[in-house]
Amino acid sequence: MLLLAKDVGGLGLYYPGQALLSRLPRPLLRQAARLGGDVVRALSADMDEALAELESLFGDRPLPQPAKEIVRDAWRINMFNELEVLRYPHYTPEDMDAVCEVVGLEHLDAALAKGKGALILIGHLGANQMIMPALGHKGYAMNQLSAPPPVWAEILKETRTTPLWRKVLARRWELEQRLPVQHINVFKFLRPAYDCLIRNEVLGLAFDGGGGRRWTQVDFMARRSNLSTQPLQLAAKTGAAILPTRVCRQAGTHRHQVVIHPPLQLESHADRAVGFQVNMQAYTDIFAKWVEENPAEYLYFLLLRRRVRASDVMPFFEDYPALPGQMSEQDAREHLRRAGASH
Repeated sequence: MLLLAKDVGGLGLYYPGQALLSRLPRPLLRQAARLGGDVVRALSADMDEALAELESLFGDRPLPQPAKEIVRDAWRINMFNELEVLRYPHYTPEDMDAVCEVVGLEHLDAALAKGKGALILIGHLGANQMIMPALGHKGYAMNQLSAPPPVWAEILKETRTTPLWRKVLARRWELEQRLPVQHINVFKFLRPAYDCLIRNEVLGLAFDGGGGRRWTQVDFMARRSNLSTQPLQLAAKTGAAILPTRVCRQAGTHRHQVVIHPPLQLESHADRAVGFQVNMQAYTDIFAKWVEENPAEYLYFLLLRRRVRASDVMPFFEDYPALPGQMSEQDAREHLRRAGASH
């Protein structure tokens, strides 16, 4: 019943609601997100899991605010980000200053001046997809390596997918495709990702996704995390700079901020595996500081990774509780390949 209510609400949001909410004045967007987030949270059965993820991540570290407030804000932030998706088709270059401030463009320009492309490395923190309109509408040749939303219906076919949810994901994908960006499916051949960097373009990708063939393990706050080495492999083969980038929104505001940091200084090692581990740890240390500042921006994604752990090639965190039906690495890889190939 809760799943049906969630799917009906999502369908209403993305179809009849899209016309209204996409034109809502930005100052009212935050109020709508607070209300919508609170309603969805009240219908959710995930509160205990959310608190468990938060506790596992921080360990003995102090929380920046009470745990229940972080959970409350996580649902509100996620709703705000969903409402932004509804507005994607209506963004124009002239609108973007009111929507998003970009800081650190000099680092991106310096990287592109070398002629080897630039990797905008993000995590699923806050409105991470805002890098697409923020840079695309400024005239940068923007590419995004990610999974098309409908792929999730295939990945979670046995546990989550419903006909209504498929319609919601299809609508979201329709809206995302109207952004000024070239989408590259992370579960298909990655030749387009290499090619765009060779053409000296910008490639956005998340370090904490489930795609990849080579993995390394790092400390992520109080946990051990398995990360794909894909960003380092792309950089090694193309010479592209890796620019750690954060998308955030200050509490009480309706404007996002994309902060592009100086390039990651990669260490060279004779042992390739050691180099992967050291350099992914360096990026994770930067990202972890952002999470510590505002874990509410990351908590909803942590719940997602927890839910899909049975079909992940590698679990995001090593300390996940055991789950019946856990796929082997080989089966999970084939499962994701088939899901990605469907779109």
